[in-house]
Amino acid sequence: MAEDEADVRELYADRLATDYDVITAADGEATLAALDDSVDVVFLDRRLPGIHGDDTLELIRGSGVGVRVAAVTGVGADADLVDLPVDAYLEKPVDACRLRETVDRLVRVARYDDGVRRYYALSQKQAALDGAPGVSEADPAYRELVRRRGTLRRGIEDLRGGLDDADYELLFRGLDDGDAGHDEPRDLYA
Repeated sequence: MAEDEADVRELYADRLATDYDVITAADGEATLAALDDSVDVVFLDRRLPGIHGDDTLELIRGSGVGVRVAAVTGVGADADLVDLPVDAYLEKPVDACRLRETVDRLVRVARYDDGVRRYYALSQKQAALDGAPGVSEADPAYRELVRRRGTLRRGIEDLRGGLDDADYELLFRGLDDGDAGHDEPRDLYA
Protein backbone atom coordinates (compact mmCIF):
# COMPACT_ATOMS: atom_id res chain seq x y z
CA MET A 1 0.00 0.00 0.00
CA ALA A 2 1.78 3.13 -1.25
CA GLU A 3 -0.01 6.14 0.23
CA ASP A 4 1.44 9.38 1.58
CA GLU A 5 -1.45 10.18 3.96
CA ALA A 6 -0.77 8.13 7.11
CA ASP A 7 -4.42 7.86 8.20
CA VAL A 8 -5.59 6.67 4.76
CA ARG A 9 -2.61 4.30 4.45
CA GLU A 10 -3.37 2.69 7.84
CA LEU A 11 -7.13 2.55 7.19
CA TYR A 12 -6.65 0.72 3.89
CA ALA A 13 -3.97 -1.56 5.39
CA ASP A 14 -6.30 -2.46 8.28
CA ARG A 15 -9.10 -3.24 5.82
CA LEU A 16 -6.86 -5.78 4.04
CA ALA A 17 -4.78 -7.13 6.93
CA THR A 18 -7.29 -9.83 7.94
CA ASP A 19 -6.88 -11.56 4.55
CA TYR A 20 -3.46 -10.43 3.31
CA ASP A 21 0.05 -9.61 4.43
CA VAL A 22 0.23 -5.85 3.93
CA ILE A 23 3.35 -3.75 3.58
CA THR A 24 2.90 0.01 3.65
CA ALA A 25 5.01 2.78 2.16
CA ALA A 26 4.69 6.56 2.46
CA ASP A 27 6.55 7.50 -0.72
CA GLY A 28 7.89 6.23 -4.01
CA GLU A 29 11.33 5.33 -2.67
CA ALA A 30 9.91 3.16 0.11
CA THR A 31 7.54 1.53 -2.36
CA LEU A 32 10.38 0.55 -4.66
CA ALA A 33 12.50 -0.65 -1.72
CA ALA A 34 9.70 -2.99 -0.58
CA LEU A 35 9.16 -4.43 -4.05
CA ASP A 36 10.25 -8.03 -4.61
CA ASP A 37 8.86 -11.27 -6.02
CA SER A 38 6.83 -11.92 -2.86
CA VAL A 39 4.62 -8.91 -3.62
CA ASP A 40 1.53 -9.79 -5.66
CA VAL A 41 -0.34 -6.47 -5.75
CA VAL A 42 0.67 -2.84 -5.24
CA PHE A 43 -1.96 -0.23 -4.42
CA LEU A 44 -0.33 2.98 -5.58
CA ASP A 45 -1.34 6.57 -4.98
CA ARG A 46 -0.59 8.70 -8.05
CA ARG A 47 0.46 11.66 -5.88
CA LEU A 48 3.39 10.44 -3.82
CA PRO A 49 6.15 12.63 -2.42
CA GLY A 50 9.70 12.11 -3.67
CA ILE A 51 9.30 9.94 -6.72
CA HIS A 52 5.86 10.83 -8.09
CA GLY A 53 3.33 7.97 -8.21
CA ASP A 54 3.28 7.81 -12.00
CA ASP A 55 7.10 7.71 -12.08
CA THR A 56 7.07 5.02 -9.38
CA LEU A 57 4.68 3.05 -11.57
CA GLU A 58 7.06 3.27 -14.53
CA LEU A 59 9.94 2.09 -12.31
CA ILE A 60 7.83 -0.81 -11.02
CA ARG A 61 7.01 -1.87 -14.58
CA GLY A 62 10.67 -1.62 -15.56
CA SER A 63 11.86 -3.60 -12.53
CA GLY A 64 11.00 -7.00 -13.96
CA VAL A 65 8.94 -7.90 -10.90
CA GLY A 66 5.68 -9.45 -12.10
CA VAL A 67 3.35 -7.49 -9.87
CA ARG A 68 -0.17 -6.23 -10.51
CA VAL A 69 -0.69 -2.52 -9.81
CA ALA A 70 -3.90 -0.77 -8.84
CA ALA A 71 -3.95 3.01 -8.70
CA VAL A 72 -5.84 4.12 -5.59
CA THR A 73 -5.97 7.86 -5.90
CA GLY A 74 -7.85 11.09 -5.52
CA VAL A 75 -6.87 12.01 -9.09
CA GLY A 76 -9.93 11.66 -11.29
CA ALA A 77 -9.64 9.48 -14.34
CA ASP A 78 -9.01 11.33 -17.57
CA ALA A 79 -7.50 10.58 -20.98
CA ASP A 80 -4.02 9.94 -19.52
CA LEU A 81 -5.42 6.73 -18.02
CA VAL A 82 -5.33 5.17 -21.49
CA ASP A 83 -1.52 4.96 -21.43
CA LEU A 84 -1.14 4.38 -17.68
CA PRO A 85 0.08 0.78 -17.20
CA VAL A 86 -2.19 -0.10 -14.26
CA ASP A 87 -4.34 -3.16 -13.81
CA ALA A 88 -7.08 -1.33 -11.91
CA TYR A 89 -8.00 2.29 -11.15
CA LEU A 90 -9.83 3.20 -7.96
CA GLU A 91 -10.83 6.73 -6.99
CA LYS A 92 -10.80 7.62 -3.30
CA PRO A 93 -12.54 7.09 -1.06
CA VAL A 94 -12.55 3.32 -1.54
CA ASP A 95 -14.57 1.10 0.77
CA ALA A 96 -13.24 -2.14 2.26
CA CYS A 97 -15.34 -4.32 -0.03
CA ARG A 98 -13.99 -2.68 -3.19
CA LEU A 99 -10.39 -2.92 -1.93
CA ARG A 100 -10.79 -6.63 -1.21
CA GLU A 101 -12.57 -7.31 -4.50
CA THR A 102 -9.76 -5.57 -6.38
CA VAL A 103 -6.95 -7.44 -4.67
CA ASP A 104 -8.83 -10.75 -4.99
CA ARG A 105 -9.27 -10.19 -8.73
CA LEU A 106 -5.66 -9.13 -9.29
CA VAL A 107 -4.30 -12.10 -7.33
CA ARG A 108 -6.62 -14.52 -9.15
CA VAL A 109 -5.54 -13.21 -12.55
CA ALA A 110 -1.85 -13.20 -11.59
CA ARG A 111 -2.01 -16.84 -10.45
CA TYR A 112 -3.71 -17.89 -13.66
CA ASP A 113 -1.23 -15.93 -15.77
CA ASP A 114 1.75 -17.37 -13.86
CA GLY A 115 0.37 -20.90 -14.14
CA VAL A 116 -0.07 -20.55 -17.90
CA ARG A 117 3.51 -19.30 -18.28
CA ARG A 118 4.93 -22.19 -16.27
CA TYR A 119 2.75 -24.69 -18.16
CA TYR A 120 3.97 -23.27 -21.49
CA ALA A 121 7.61 -23.55 -20.36
CA LEU A 122 7.14 -27.18 -19.30
CA SER A 123 5.31 -27.93 -22.56
CA GLN A 124 8.23 -26.51 -24.54
CA LYS A 125 10.67 -28.66 -22.57
CA GLN A 126 8.59 -31.76 -23.14
CA ALA A 127 8.31 -31.02 -26.87
CA ALA A 128 12.09 -30.62 -27.09
CA LEU A 129 12.64 -33.92 -25.27
CA ASP A 130 10.06 -35.92 -27.22
CA GLY A 131 11.99 -37.96 -29.74
CA ALA A 132 15.35 -36.59 -28.64
CA PRO A 133 18.12 -39.20 -28.87
CA GLY A 134 18.94 -40.76 -25.52
CA VAL A 135 15.70 -39.59 -23.86
CA SER A 136 13.16 -42.19 -22.90
CA GLU A 137 9.66 -41.81 -21.51
CA ALA A 138 10.83 -44.18 -18.77
CA ASP A 139 13.49 -41.70 -17.64
CA PRO A 140 12.58 -40.49 -14.10
CA ALA A 141 13.34 -36.87 -15.00
CA TYR A 142 11.07 -37.07 -18.06
CA ARG A 143 8.28 -38.71 -16.02
CA GLU A 144 8.63 -35.94 -13.40
CA LEU A 145 8.32 -33.30 -16.13
CA VAL A 146 5.14 -34.95 -17.44
CA ARG A 147 3.74 -35.22 -13.89
CA ARG A 148 4.46 -31.54 -13.13
CA ARG A 149 2.92 -30.48 -16.45
CA GLY A 150 -0.25 -32.48 -15.70
CA THR A 151 -0.52 -31.02 -12.21
CA LEU A 152 -0.14 -27.50 -13.61
CA ARG A 153 -2.74 -28.17 -16.31
CA ARG A 154 -5.28 -29.29 -13.69
CA GLY A 155 -4.48 -26.26 -11.54
CA ILE A 156 -4.94 -23.92 -14.50
CA GLU A 157 -8.28 -25.55 -15.30
CA ASP A 158 -9.40 -25.05 -11.69
CA LEU A 159 -8.29 -21.40 -11.74
CA ARG A 160 -9.98 -20.83 -15.10
CA GLY A 161 -13.27 -22.02 -13.61
CA GLY A 162 -13.08 -19.17 -11.08
CA LEU A 163 -12.44 -16.41 -13.62
CA ASP A 164 -15.22 -14.12 -14.76
CA ASP A 165 -15.51 -11.76 -17.73
CA ALA A 166 -13.71 -8.93 -15.90
CA ASP A 167 -10.82 -11.29 -15.10
CA TYR A 168 -10.49 -12.23 -18.78
CA GLU A 169 -10.60 -8.59 -19.77
CA LEU A 170 -7.75 -7.89 -17.36
CA LEU A 171 -5.75 -10.89 -18.59
CA PHE A 172 -6.01 -10.02 -22.27
CA ARG A 173 -6.28 -6.22 -22.20
CA GLY A 174 -2.97 -5.64 -23.99
CA LEU A 175 -3.62 -7.99 -26.89
CA ASP A 176 -6.19 -5.97 -28.75
CA ASP A 177 -5.51 -2.35 -27.87
CA GLY A 178 -1.93 -1.84 -28.97
CA ASP A 179 -0.44 -1.59 -25.45
CA ALA A 180 2.58 -3.57 -26.57
CA GLY A 181 3.23 -1.26 -29.51
CA HIS A 182 1.62 -3.57 -32.05
CA ASP A 183 -0.72 -2.17 -34.64
CA GLU A 184 -1.85 -5.42 -36.21
CA PRO A 185 -2.35 -8.93 -34.79
CA ARG A 186 0.36 -10.21 -37.13
CA ASP A 187 2.82 -7.84 -35.39
CA LEU A 188 2.56 -10.03 -32.29
CA TYR A 189 4.53 -12.67 -34.19
CA ALA A 190 7.05 -10.37 -35.85
